[in-house]
Amino acid sequence: MVVIILFLLIAYNLISMIHEKTNSVFKDIRFWLVLASFFLLLWIAVKSYPV
Repeated sequence: MVVIILFLLIAYNLISMIHEKTNSVFKDIRFWLVLASFFLLLWIAVKSYPV
């Protein structure tokens, strides 16, 4: 449940970041930070489930 909420918050942050009109360098840094945190959360979620 918590993982789903975190995924939804990251997706919302990514969508709102794409639609805002700010400096492109700052926007690029935030984009890659959000994307990196998304992949980190995805990796942790995949590793936590037993095979």
